[in-house]
Amino acid sequence: MTQTTLDLLNEAEPIFLKMAEFEASPDSLETVLELLDKYEPPASWVLELPSQLKNGTYKTLPLDLMEAAARRIFGYESGIAQISSPIIIQDKTGKFSVSVTAEYSLGYSYGQHVAHGIASVTSPNIQGLELATPKASSMAVKNALKQLGGFFGKYLNRAEEEVSEVPAAPSIQEEIDSIPDSIRKVQTLEDLKTYQKIAYSKSISHEVQTLYEQKLRELKGK
Repeated sequence: MTQTTLDLLNEAEPIFLKMAEFEASPDSLETVLELLDKYEPPASWVLELPSQLKNGTYKTLPLDLMEAAARRIFGYESGIAQISSPIIIQDKTGKFSVSVTAEYSLGYSYGQHVAHGIASVTSPNIQGLELATPKASSMAVKNALKQLGGFFGKYLNRAEEEVSEVPAAPSIQEEIDSIPDSIRKVQTLEDLKTYQKIAYSKSISHEVQTLYEQKLRELKGK
């Protein structure tokens, strides 16, 4: 029998009640965040999914359950405060990536708190960006909630991460900084056109658009 979100929340009720003991204390927010970092999620909450980065699986929590738990702890006014416009970049191999940041505002039960998350999703071509962008947004919200601690799955894959040989992904700023150099190295109009959407994106500086147009004139003049 499939468990509903309410069923799963009920399994963590002893933890919720423990946190509620501190609701009226002066340092309640700090105390509750410490507890959230200390506790692990119930085993029934954990999903094990195939990993795209390496052979094997990784553990995670369903986003709807994470949000339901946040509302149960911090109040039902908790929710997404802001999701940034996507930053779209293309690397030297032609692969696209979409990066999104999210702010998740927690309610007033223990004092207001905002959790921040960031996520990047890759796409082999420009057509895949339509699916990659909402996926990145959801992952950013999930990563914001994960920052609340172990109860939200922050340490589920700690052992695997410690032995992982997967190199760290470049930061968003590093990826943005690489765009002008990539445009300068383009040799054909066809390759340059893959940067058109990026160059005119609102999240990219006007200098990139100017560089794109200069390169376009240069290639058309050949």
